[in-house]
Amino acid sequence: MTSTATSRLVVGDRFRDFAEAVGAETLTALTHALDAGDLDTVEGPVHVVTGQGIGEFELSYLKDAITRRNLDDRIVLVHSAGRPARRQELHKAREDNVLVAGLRQVDETTYEAGLRLHDHNELLVDVQDRVHVQGMVAVEAARQMFLTVIEHYFTSRWPQQRYYIVLNSMNTSFTNFLFPVGATLRLTVDESDLSEPSRLTVRTTVEVEQAGRVAASVTIDAAAFAPGLLEEKELRRAKSAVASTMDAALAAV
Repeated sequence: MTSTATSRLVVGDRFRDFAEAVGAETLTALTHALDAGDLDTVEGPVHVVTGQGIGEFELSYLKDAITRRNLDDRIVLVHSAGRPARRQELHKAREDNVLVAGLRQVDETTYEAGLRLHDHNELLVDVQDRVHVQGMVAVEAARQMFLTVIEHYFTSRWPQQRYYIVLNSMNTSFTNFLFPVGATLRLTVDESDLSEPSRLTVRTTVEVEQAGRVAASVTIDAAAFAPGLLEEKELRRAKSAVASTMDAALAAV
């Protein structure tokens, strides 16, 4: 960041290749520069916009680095990420792996949220060595968007029941690269049948949009079952799978 810059982008360390390619900063690089006093002569206000990989935890760390150099009046952090979706709506046990934030209803059939990528998300920790984000992130974000909408707006109509959600199909098309900056998840309900509370059926289309372009579109066909309707069938098929596996293994001895 130079004294003449008026805005910069900062992303998580996981997106180092992206930062180098577009002239952005990683969290570590920016905090090191602050601590070294490299920005003490910056002319404000300089707006630092947060991209993916920067959550509240990282934001607090960056704020502390700015305050240590008495630069609060010259370096302004711009952070617009919404609240992450709740654990019970996403069926995820770790906040690192939540990809949906700031869920809101637009109209009767449309819902939107922001894409939220933690620097230690399960889909990134193995490899993230490209400028763009791998396509599986878009697929999983669409799946999570579907789950949180269904849990928050549909199954919640029967709060006394805890539903099992079964995916029948997911059809995905990719039309553009997805990069580690802000993106919108937009879900449209194409068809639904809520007439029988014990078995709800929903078909939706989730678009992952960034910079005015759709990066991926995922059509999801699923059903939500009340407890008790699936356990017997699931257990029967599990036992069948075990028996088949044992027969095959013993036949090879």
